[in-house]
Amino acid sequence: MAFERHKFAGFTRLLNSLSQAPGIEMRCIAENFLLEERLPVEREDSYEEHLEYPLDEESWNSVHEEYVDAKIYVRSGSPETFSPINRPNLILTVDPDQFLVRVENIRDVEFYNGKTPLDIIKYCHDFLKDPENTEKREIIKDFLKKWHESRDLRPVFAGFWGEIEDIFSKANKNNPGHEEWPNRLRDRLGLGHLTPGNGAPIPILVFRCRVKDVIPIDSGETKNVAIPTVLDGFLTPYFCPTPKKGWNQGQALDLSCGDEKNYSINCEILHHAVEYKPEFLFNAGWITKSPGKPLEEARKIHLDFLIGDFENKLEIRGKEK
Repeated sequence: MAFERHKFAGFTRLLNSLSQAPGIEMRCIAENFLLEERLPVEREDSYEEHLEYPLDEESWNSVHEEYVDAKIYVRSGSPETFSPINRPNLILTVDPDQFLVRVENIRDVEFYNGKTPLDIIKYCHDFLKDPENTEKREIIKDFLKKWHESRDLRPVFAGFWGEIEDIFSKANKNNPGHEEWPNRLRDRLGLGHLTPGNGAPIPILVFRCRVKDVIPIDSGETKNVAIPTVLDGFLTPYFCPTPKKGWNQGQALDLSCGDEKNYSINCEILHHAVEYKPEFLFNAGWITKSPGKPLEEARKIHLDFLIGDFENKLEIRGKEK
């Protein structure tokens, strides 16, 4: 459990209270902090710099946002995620030739020459059909460059290609459900925040690249790949921490439809923000539906797989009936 030291007693009381809240989303968020085993004391102390008492649900959310803005979603330098104080969570051995997959929401990219997401998706499809076409390649290259310049340097969540490639092997024109691949990919990677609101589809780009493409040459002591913790992004119920025992990557919730027999544990890691290249672009499409499995059901199955490895045996399953 994180934040067990006496100076965090007030914060822990809030977490225990919120872990019994009636709303599933806040309950998950609080329980994640109670389950988190990977935070070094130095990171807890860094978080403490932003804590203000008395704390309630609303003020905690503001505190967390301030911390993330200051230490994680930075505009210059390196996120705390990849700093020496997070050394226990830095991954030192990853096959540099292994392929990663990243999903990006481009709903807010109208800054690109006044083009809409619909325009960008069309440009991407045109490029993917003819990647050797210089003109089409330059359009994508220019878009990716301008997009990168507008972004912060937050750690990037990425999955492993080998765990999701079956989705695309089935997504062909001869498959009646081939247009469903964005929904299936979102579900497999646990990206529940990418749920259409008011029926408006969400435009996404899918990038595929090797580990060595996103790990810059680093002469320092740390690597640029890490296991995710509760402090590496904004508060979200779709994240679940990873036990220290027996796991060398993070594990994403599987929101795919089906029961526990069909549930899959899919690894996830964090890497430094990099400028995407046209050759990294793999596909583009639209998320059109809600996840195939409700959050509460997915989390229960997920924790049933992992709870034995958590040193802190929080009675989550009893709460989530």
